[in-house]
Amino acid sequence: MNRSRYIPFERNRYFYGKLLTVRDFMSEQTYVTDKKRLSNRLLFGSGVIAGLQVVAVDDKSLSIETGAALDQLGREIVVPSPLTLKLSNMEGFKNNDYAKNVYLCIAYDEKGKEPVHTVAGATGRKEEVSEHNRILETFRLFVRETPPAPSSLEYDHLVEDTSIWYDDGQVRILQTVPRYVLPGQVFELKLTVERTLQTSHIEFEYEPIWQGIEAAEELPEGKITFSEPTDGGSSSYVRRFLLRAAAEGESEGLQLEAKSGSVRLVIGDRMIYDLSNIRQSIACSEEPVAERILRAYYSRSLDRAIESPAEPCVYLAKINLLQMGATYVIESVEPLPFQEYVINPTMLYKLLAGSGASEPPASPVARMPELEASREPAPLSVFPDIKEEFARLYPEEQEAPEDTVRTGIVEVSIVPEEKKKWYQRRRKNFFSEEIEHGLGAGVVLMQAGLSDEQEELDIHLPTMWNRSNAVYYGPQEMFAGSEYDGNYPKHALGFVMYPKKGSFRIGVHLQEKTERTKLRIRWWAFKEPTHSAQAREKAEEELRAADQAAAAGGKKG
Repeated sequence: MNRSRYIPFERNRYFYGKLLTVRDFMSEQTYVTDKKRLSNRLLFGSGVIAGLQVVAVDDKSLSIETGAALDQLGREIVVPSPLTLKLSNMEGFKNNDYAKNVYLCIAYDEKGKEPVHTVAGATGRKEEVSEHNRILETFRLFVRETPPAPSSLEYDHLVEDTSIWYDDGQVRILQTVPRYVLPGQVFELKLTVERTLQTSHIEFEYEPIWQGIEAAEELPEGKITFSEPTDGGSSSYVRRFLLRAAAEGESEGLQLEAKSGSVRLVIGDRMIYDLSNIRQSIACSEEPVAERILRAYYSRSLDRAIESPAEPCVYLAKINLLQMGATYVIESVEPLPFQEYVINPTMLYKLLAGSGASEPPASPVARMPELEASREPAPLSVFPDIKEEFARLYPEEQEAPEDTVRTGIVEVSIVPEEKKKWYQRRRKNFFSEEIEHGLGAGVVLMQAGLSDEQEELDIHLPTMWNRSNAVYYGPQEMFAGSEYDGNYPKHALGFVMYPKKGSFRIGVHLQEKTERTKLRIRWWAFKEPTHSAQAREKAEEELRAADQAAAAGGKKG
């Protein structure tokens, strides 16, 4: 489906006497499917939703399990039952070159089903005319010999910048740096080397030229280098280098490139000269990286947001092949090599919420501040002051500060009881359970309001994701119809205090009907501090004594 069909949306307008034709019914289907696919595209992206794992059954066959995915046009791809297929029978597989890596892809497809004879075709024509009564939404599996361009991967360009040093179908070398960093931040330059299993030994190096960047760890001979391990049998290697951005105020933009003539790539006994001359830029400022990524995400144009490749598909697996005489064998299968996933919002929330309780990452970047701190020389020990030592050994007992304010939230059910008699009135007054305010015996001052507060999370959410968080006091009619309306019914709140118990009860009187079944109430209890009460009592006693003395003097006079 061409993406231009998504918008503008056009739906049927029905009226009595309207002649419905094939065009009308097709327009009805198109309106619904296009709206759903546009929502899928903009809200969820593309990738695997569930299942679709790929494993090697034998040296020449693959098994694909059931699952679902979304392509770059928002179309659902569903595999309803497991499949086992020979690699050589798949579309796109060529038998003339076995020493390679290939990629198994899945794409949305449609097929006609249930051919029937048409009434229109049976009149005035001799040949038999038939149409399909159903359209089956299915899928197509095929093989590609080239990986996708880094810039085409979903949302990666918003987070990082990946450039290609070299790519000849057998060897591919990529360099990745973040899009945004903070001043003084330590970040990674990632060098990725992909190769076929029968490619000769690889060495790569270049002398970097940096602007606003310095190495956070020592580089061998001041170069970015990669040398394949002698026992290497992998199809992909990743080498990471720690760099540090310029300190605050030194540079707004960071530049990375290679010194002219310093790039060297050796594959076996061949020296490769045809390499790209890449230059990468990193934005550096005090603004948090997450906020910059979100702003770039939301400032995309609609055309950019729904952009898709000419042949939308999802890369399910990377298949590493070995040449064995005149044929091939499947050496290994790497599922989802480009991490194309669709994350359920509920799962994303659980991941974010759980990250607050997890242990800090053990990456070199996370450990760097600790390493730098550990290199600082320990301060010279001095003989302790006798007063400080005595105070440390025998600390004075300090009285705990007195609690004078307590708060809490209680939910009061406002579901009225069923009327037992027809003449009885529905209940409009509702009461909470007895609540201990925690300030002990004595009179306290109470205050309460309706609460719409959100529970605090251990994770940081951007400002644009924050929801309303308010407590409503007094009459709510003044906010009706405004953006501040809490949609609460008219009500009145009251308290019953039990000074000897140190507890209270809240009463709610509803003044209009509501669909709510309960109200959340935030309460506060205030108690006069003991020293203030003692001072007040002393002042009152002195005032009474003065009044008594004045009264006695008046009688004598």
